[in-house]
Parts: sequence; C-alpha cells; structure tokens
Amino acid sequence: MQRAIEVLQDEGVRSLWFRILGETVYCRVVLMERLLDEPIAEMTACLPVVIDLLKDTEADEYASFRPGADPSEIRRRLAAGQWAFVARHEGCIVHAGWAVAERTWIDYLACEIGLASDEVYQYESYTAPDFRGKNCAAVRVTAMMRYFRDAGYRRMVAVVVPENAPAFRIMDKTGYRPFGVMGYVKIGRWRQDFCRVSRNSLLYG
Repeated sequence: MQRAIEVLQDEGVRSLWFRILGETVYCRVVLMERLLDEPIAEMTACLPVVIDLLKDTEADEYASFRPGADPSEIRRRLAAGQWAFVARHEGCIVHAGWAVAERTWIDYLACEIGLASDEVYQYESYTAPDFRGKNCAAVRVTAMMRYFRDAGYRRMVAVVVPENAPAFRIMDKTGYRPFGVMGYVKIGRWRQDFCRVSRNSLLYG
C-alpha cells in the first residue's frame, strides 16, 4: 500500500494503473543509457546539497528518510558492493539513488539482468516530499556519472516506466537516452518476456 501511494504521488494515476496491470497481465519499461565518455554538464539544486556515499553505519538514518526501508536490507545491499548516493541538506538526507554492477534484480519486471564489466545500473531514486522539484535528483545523477567515469566504467543504464514523466525529465536533463524496451505479457502461469534494443546497445538477460 505504501508503494502504491508513492507511485500515485510521484507518477500519477496512469502510471499506477499500468503498474497494477503489470502485476497481472502486461508490463514494460523503457531502457535508458548514459555513455560516460560524453561531456557531463554541471547541475545545481535550488538549495545547498552535499552528495556523498551512504555508509553501513547510516542505514538507520536512511530508513528514517525513506518510508518502508529496512535497515537490515540497506546494510545487505552495501555489504554486497552496491552504492547508495545521498544528497544532504543541512546534514539531513533529502534524496538518494542506488547503483549496482554485474547483475541486478528488477522488482517491477520480476527478472534479473546482467551487465557488462564496464556498466552500472542506476535504480531506486527517491526524494523526500518537501524537497521535490528542487533538482536534487539531477545533481545526484551527475555526481554518480563522474564517480563511475573516474572508476573506469563506460555506461550507466536505467529503466523507466513510460508513464513516469518526472523521471524522464531528469533522464533527459542529465543526458540519458532511450535504447530499447523490455517487459512481459502474462496470462495465468504463462509468461512471455521480450526485450528490444537498438543495434549499438547490449543488455544481457
């Protein structure tokens, strides 16, 4: 229920409807990519924010910021080598986004995808309600880009539900572009997955 409320607030009724539909019959996302050898524009938020990597000792703080988050799950992700980039305003977390390499599970599609050794998957962006619309996400995304570019990665990828207009605005602003569509059709226990990507892009199932 909490997740449904968040989707309704962040993405609107249409997106919530397609998410409900995705749990029963049909589900699809747009595959997005950002090549890290391309220029990374400077982004600023409408208020002072500091971007940092979350530490395992800060899991409880993260759970207080993010409704429904489990501190033990946050610590598990960090121990597994995942990254959580957080934006702090006056010392408090107001926005966060995650990244993972090698392989990842996409809850919305109920499937696992593999990544090339020079790719990172970006997921689970969340901004505290009082701080939305202040460009915190774009600042965090560009900080992630610089971090992974400097670490030797070539590409960041993400998935976006087509109805999530706010997410597409952030993707466009930070230089992401679509490179395919992925999803499934399901009737009862039967399920057919599909993935269509451009010729110049790869995604490993």
